[in-house]
Parts: sequence; structure tokens; C-alpha cells
Amino acid sequence: MSTALVTGAASGIGLAVTQALKKSGCRVIGLDREKCDLVYDLTDLAGIPRLVESLGAIDVLVNNAGVQNAVSIDKYTDEQRARILRVNLEAPVALIHAISRGMISRGKGRVINLASIAAYTPHTDLWYGVTKAGVVSFTRSFASYLGPHGIQVNAVAPGPIDTPLLDRAQPERIDELMKKVYTRRKGKPEEVAEAIRWLALEAPAILNGAVLDVTDGSFLR
Repeated sequence: MSTALVTGAASGIGLAVTQALKKSGCRVIGLDREKCDLVYDLTDLAGIPRLVESLGAIDVLVNNAGVQNAVSIDKYTDEQRARILRVNLEAPVALIHAISRGMISRGKGRVINLASIAAYTPHTDLWYGVTKAGVVSFTRSFASYLGPHGIQVNAVAPGPIDTPLLDRAQPERIDELMKKVYTRRKGKPEEVAEAIRWLALEAPAILNGAVLDVTDGSFLR
């Protein structure tokens, strides 16, 4: 039985991923700041190596946790900027770095990171877009580094999905996206979760360093 660690697992896409992986027979450890199997604040970077060591072998890592401040650049505080960089960029890199050591020793493992179409388009929350572009970059860097060890590192880039994160976005951002969505509806967390489940358990080995767009036409590239 494979063991998966899913961050940001208490709600939204993370909760849906946890449920999808469990239905597929995985043992899942859900991590979040509250109300989860494993309660942990990902701003504590120094504690991540000890945390990972306490979990035992992890076969699948889903870096889903993320924050969005939904404020314009002239209203960003230093604290908001530091937290979004820590949670959206630094923590997932630290988790991959720590967990991949065990994956390397076993010669296998899969990592799926949550990017966003914000990585490719202008965004009203500038620092959110910056962090998601960074997710795309470190996904490809880790795929190159870990691929020779039998480890796949991929990402999904959702469009507008009906989650608490989207609810916190600026209304003008949501309106802009919904004008482009083919079906004129917000995506469901379960739909993104199915793409992540496939990457975690079924995707062929040649799929490595890829970013799978789950956008319903809200962004085409």
C-alpha cells in the first residue's frame, strides 16, 4: 500500500485529493494548520526535516497548501509577503527536498505540486502569481534532478475552482476568469483531484516535469 502526504488537506482541493487517494487504496496523511490528521504550520521551515523523519516512508507527496492575500501590490504588508513566499514556495521545496531522500533510496516516488494559471497570466495579487510561477519552475528543476532516481515530479495548474481560496480572490479577478470558461461554471475540487490522483498513481514514467492544465478554457497555451 502506497503512503501519500497531502498538504492543505482540510478543505478544497486538498480534501478532495485525500478522499480520491483513499478510495484508490492509499494510506493518506492529511496535513493542515488545523482540523486534520497532522496539524502543522508550514511557515515553520526549520521543523520540516524532523516532521518528515517522523512520518516514515512517503511514496506520494502532494504539495497543495497555499495562501492568497488578494490585495494589490501597494497594500501588501511585509508580513503578508513573507508568509505567502514561505507557504507557497519555500515550504513545498523543503518538503520535496526532505521526502525525496527516502524516495531516492527506494528508487521510486511521485510528487505533484499545485501551480495555477496565475503562473502564466497577469494577476491582481502579484505575489500570488509570482509564487505560482515559482511552483512551475521548481517542478521542472526537481523533475530534472530526481528523474534519474525513478521519481516523477509534475504539477497541475487549475483555473477557477470552487474552493475557499477562490472565494478570497478579488471579484474582478473572478469575473475576468469566468468570462473565458467554456462551460461558464467554476470547476469542482473533485475534478482537479482526479487529475492529481492520476498523476500520483497511474501516469506513465515519461510524464515528468509536466504541468497539466485543468482550466476549462480559462487559459490556453
